[in-house]
Amino acid sequence: MAEMQFHPVSELFPAMAQAEFDALVSDITENGLREPIHVMGNSIVDGRHRYRACLQAQVEPQFVWVPEGTDVNALVISLNLRRRHLSESQRAMVAARLAALPIGSNQHAQICAPSQDRAAELLNVSRRTVQHARTVIDQGTPELASAVDCGVIAVSSAADLTRLPLDTQQEVLGRTPQEIRAIARDVKDRIQVAGVCGASAVRIFDRVAQERGLSGMDQIAVVEVIKAEAPVLPTPLQAKRIATQGAPGLLVLATDGRYHSAPSDPEDSARMQRWLDLREGLEPLARVTFSPEVALYSIPAYQQQHVSTWLASAVPFLNQLNSLWSQHHA
Repeated sequence: MAEMQFHPVSELFPAMAQAEFDALVSDITENGLREPIHVMGNSIVDGRHRYRACLQAQVEPQFVWVPEGTDVNALVISLNLRRRHLSESQRAMVAARLAALPIGSNQHAQICAPSQDRAAELLNVSRRTVQHARTVIDQGTPELASAVDCGVIAVSSAADLTRLPLDTQQEVLGRTPQEIRAIARDVKDRIQVAGVCGASAVRIFDRVAQERGLSGMDQIAVVEVIKAEAPVLPTPLQAKRIATQGAPGLLVLATDGRYHSAPSDPEDSARMQRWLDLREGLEPLARVTFSPEVALYSIPAYQQQHVSTWLASAVPFLNQLNSLWSQHHA
């Protein structure tokens, strides 16, 4: 199987860790390729890890050809953000690299590097965060950039570290991203076993930091990982929904810092449930930042039947709701 080349936009996102790649190879060996690889011309624009895994597993890869003229930046970003759960700092690094792509020629003529403002918009981060990321890439060590890419240190902290000499930067970050994640898991496991929080949890963290001999920056990196992986509190509406579905009298803490309970009247509860269901459907659609044309070419072949079913149900409902809403709120 002759190897294909990779479009520059395919490498905007952080590379898989070796363990993740090995797991992907094993999965493809056992189950085949679940999601096709996107190709424009003769270059892979999305799916470089899946392609390499197919080669290693000796499985014939499946391709989807992206039409010429497609907004490749938006396509690749939408596909990756759907699959990955990246922090703001990680997205900022992607945006900084996107804004710095050279204008393509020959086989990569489709490249069109956006401004920092546009790149920030595409990745849903602030321009200031993208500027921090650009500083890390231009003035930091590869190890420092890798730490941000892996989510073990915030991009703002990393930008501050770039003021140090390169050898000092390497000394400050004395642990690999894998080691930082392992230490974070150890801290979380000990806290969970102890069943404590607040000051008692901090003492457990301090004990682990002392045992492992963590530097100040390594401690910050461990905290970043713990924060990134901690369960996020529900919104007030989600908290009410959880309370509605739970035992009578259940109180649920939400992002507004308040505890919420279910409405006491059955009809109020039913009306609240209908509203929560409606909002869960509408709100994600309102946040979609790419065009229907890009969305069309993002749908995997094996999901086409599901999409047809969803659209057949959702489109008439949305059309009628929009008509009724317009009549009542003209």
